[in-house]
Amino acid sequence: MAWSYVTHYVCDGCAAAYELSRPLNTCPACGGLLEAKYDLPAMKRDLHPGMFEGRTTSMWRWHEFYPLREEAHIVSMGEGGTPLLPSVYAGKQLGLSRLYFKNDALMPTGSFKDRGFSLAVSFAKELGVSQGLTYSSGNAGSSFAAYANRAGLNATILVEYLANPLKKAMIGLYGARTATLYFESMNEITSMLEEAVRELGLYQFVNFINPVRHEAMKGYAYEISEAFDWKAPDWMVHPVGTGGGIWGAWKGFGELAELGWIDSLPRMVAVQPDATGPIPRAFREGLREAGRYGDSSATIAQSIAADAPIQGGRRVLDAVYDSGGFADTVTDEEILEAMRWLGKEGISAEPSSASALAAVRRGVRDGLIGPDDCVVCVVTGSGLKQPSAIQKAVEESPLQLRASFAELKALLS
Repeated sequence: MAWSYVTHYVCDGCAAAYELSRPLNTCPACGGLLEAKYDLPAMKRDLHPGMFEGRTTSMWRWHEFYPLREEAHIVSMGEGGTPLLPSVYAGKQLGLSRLYFKNDALMPTGSFKDRGFSLAVSFAKELGVSQGLTYSSGNAGSSFAAYANRAGLNATILVEYLANPLKKAMIGLYGARTATLYFESMNEITSMLEEAVRELGLYQFVNFINPVRHEAMKGYAYEISEAFDWKAPDWMVHPVGTGGGIWGAWKGFGELAELGWIDSLPRMVAVQPDATGPIPRAFREGLREAGRYGDSSATIAQSIAADAPIQGGRRVLDAVYDSGGFADTVTDEEILEAMRWLGKEGISAEPSSASALAAVRRGVRDGLIGPDDCVVCVVTGSGLKQPSAIQKAVEESPLQLRASFAELKALLS
């Protein structure tokens, strides 16, 4: 058996094929996005669900499904294998009997980005890449900085000017070189980064421009299907910035279906804030490509406040359309309420993460999600990443007392 069953890259645009041994970002021929392909017939012959029992609980228990070819190059801090928690509060409020939360807020740097950067940095190490660049609204920068530092990779991180001070400080804590990035639209950032690939050959770690980072998000499909005794949920709900999480998960479920390990596929739900939702806007209009839309500075959901997705968001929209799912926006008020509900689940979620539960509420309200449907919300980041939002969601208690038994007794009664 092979450590990995990866075979080559194929370009989304021109279908050109490339060896994985080259340190590529986008397609050299047309600039399209590259996708890793696997020898699924060999995987079907060699692999079976039971063989993963007893392995590490991290995302690396599924190494055959990732493009890294040698175990020696793994850079890991225990990412993946996060809890899949049944709802104890929100499900009852919504009349959902099978609502679950995949809690990636418990990752090493506090967000789901750790899956992608563990793989992408490991892969870069295998290629012999010594320096790399990424853009970040905060969480990706923290994760890249942490993993790059452990790998001895020289990391440069462009942190958007809207990122909150705590996230900026965390990136610095992990030891990366940072610069604050000013821009009018995500389109400017994408154009700048793509030009840097063409003109400088600088290896990048931005979702999709980096061709392997989203492969790690396939782990959602494997972990969740295994937890459900090799069945897929009916709905998978993801907050979406660039969309690596939803695309990777959809690809992972597709692989499991091709292998015959699951007999159905989930419907994928893409969630963005009301202030800037190019993916839901395109979905409402029946389009397969999203243009610039909204104001990134006008929402508390900083991590998913992207006004223009990379290469039109075609991969994200494909996942939504091809799965029979939907894309929707949620308001800041709905996000704050979802944060409070998640608190009653014992989960501290940053606003972007809470948007997934807010979208489920809308889906139930609109009759799209039924009471007996199995629904999984991905909690992508910890509320401790954005403490000011928690303070906004929950007022400080007005109750006060002195340290006396009489006052304590009065309070308790």
